[in-house]
Amino acid sequence: MRPKWHSERLPVPGATVVLVLAALLALVSPGSSTLAREGFPVATPESCGLSSQALRALAETVEDYIDRDMAVGAELLVIKDRQTVLHEAFGWRDREGQVPMEPDTLFNIRSMTKPITGAAIQILVDEGRLALDDRASDYLPGFDADDSRDITIEQLLTHRSGLPLSTLQGTRDYESLYAMANAIGQGGPQFPPGSTFWYSDAGADVLGAIVEQVSGSSLDEFVTQRLLEPLGMADTAYLGTPDDPRLDRVATLYVGGVGNWQPFWTPADEPFYPFAWGSQSLYGTPADYARFLAMWMDEGRVGDTPVLTPEAVARTLEPVERMKSLGSDSPYPTRFADLAAYHGQMALLHLQEASVDEDRPQGADPVIVGYSGSDGTIAWAWPDRDLMILYFTQSRGGATAIRLEEEIERLLLDPAPEGRSPTPSEYADYLGTYTADFGPFVNQPFEVLWRDGSLALDIPSQFIYALDRAGPAERWTMREDPEVGISFVRDSTGVVTGMQINQGGNRFELPRGTAGTAPEEVLSPEQAAPYLGWYRDAQTGREVEVVLQAGRLALRIPETNEPLPLHPPDADGSWRLRMDPTISLRFDLEAGRAVSYRVRGPAGEAVFTRMDRDER
Repeated sequence: MRPKWHSERLPVPGATVVLVLAALLALVSPGSSTLAREGFPVATPESCGLSSQALRALAETVEDYIDRDMAVGAELLVIKDRQTVLHEAFGWRDREGQVPMEPDTLFNIRSMTKPITGAAIQILVDEGRLALDDRASDYLPGFDADDSRDITIEQLLTHRSGLPLSTLQGTRDYESLYAMANAIGQGGPQFPPGSTFWYSDAGADVLGAIVEQVSGSSLDEFVTQRLLEPLGMADTAYLGTPDDPRLDRVATLYVGGVGNWQPFWTPADEPFYPFAWGSQSLYGTPADYARFLAMWMDEGRVGDTPVLTPEAVARTLEPVERMKSLGSDSPYPTRFADLAAYHGQMALLHLQEASVDEDRPQGADPVIVGYSGSDGTIAWAWPDRDLMILYFTQSRGGATAIRLEEEIERLLLDPAPEGRSPTPSEYADYLGTYTADFGPFVNQPFEVLWRDGSLALDIPSQFIYALDRAGPAERWTMREDPEVGISFVRDSTGVVTGMQINQGGNRFELPRGTAGTAPEEVLSPEQAAPYLGWYRDAQTGREVEVVLQAGRLALRIPETNEPLPLHPPDADGSWRLRMDPTISLRFDLEAGRAVSYRVRGPAGEAVFTRMDRDER
């Protein structure tokens, strides 16, 4: 994996900017289960073979994320041998309202809904009401089309259906899951079914609709009765009605990055999802999701209660193909040493990279089982270690969930016996903060530190990259991508005053120190006037209004409650979205007035043309 200096950010599981652009552009009583009744009792780390000091350091890492504004708030849960050895909350559940994050807060778990939808499908397979080689067109008339007709249930479960990541322009495009799924079928695949892995929210939503068609129940009812209640997941729900009392414990959703977190949705707003989806829409707590993970480690049982058959568990956890980043062919990122991410039937699996035939991974035992959501929730389970770690935040666009993998590896999985080595004196001059002001890194601090025996570059919105010496003194390369060069600048007295990053023939200058606090220049109504008005994407029909808010240009999107402000234009004339600087706009002017703008991001490019008054 390599750092992205221009228009991309390394994707977080389920955190792809495609979805940000989509916003822009048989009953079992839970009382019969030992796990459902008792949960995970508290124990000391040492009684479970873990170090209190290591767990404290892990908690301090998350606390540091909050202190550095890399996330607004978070909850961390560590369970070893089915006992809770660490459970803490950090930062804010709602920063504007000064409501602190507390344990057992409810989070929008986004794509972590997918494995639960997959488990619902497996129940129907277990009962003989559905087969993996059944076609979606057997249940949904929208798939009775030439390109979609042969898409199978198994292809949907393994993200090999060829369907796109998403077909949605907004969360209220359709009146029902059934209507959504049929429209997906009519739209058809973008790749030949079965030809490749392509992560697809659309495919998971189709699975949810098939659950409804086969079971005769709504997806909400079926999942609640057949999975959530038997597992004792009383704090996990779709929350589709505004009077649900659990909304009082739901965290505000933030979008953005360091220094730019914007509230995107609050529990006081109308429900984020109009009905239950297969790809997302569940809210839950880390402790509840741990119950779901435990079921996989217990071959489908919860205490003495069978929820899935061992055969269904084996199907789910059988690796099928190397997992790719969302909307991309690049490998899915992970910071666990010597592991690679694969996908089963709606399960994310980490396998020992050296022992797996990438083209035929079937039969390999996963080291880690879990999943993640694009708002920052993630869960890992190590079956051989009987260890579960869950980290939940609602800071969409941050990278702390994946960054934490490196800390888990260093502190818990493979701790160095000698601990952290001191910084050699010859490297001390380089340590400190440097401020970036290019591409997606507007006013963002980069920190040079000494870590595990080498210099490292900490990019808060991405990862910590180890640096290796490269020939002459004062020059380094990134260990993970030697094409990225790092050098330092000294003044006439020998003091380090800056850093240079060189990649692909481009040189980026980062002065030493934190960013200045000079007030940002604001636009007058006269200066903003050429840009203000409504614009439409001719391909999708999507309409966006450019407005002036507190002296800044902003985009008013139908699905958002507040306009989304833009950074002032850079030297190239690009305006960047404050909540995600990887998304940029460039206005096309004629006679001093904007006639269109081009929006560009990791998901692609679109052109919005100004609308006349009579078009509104």
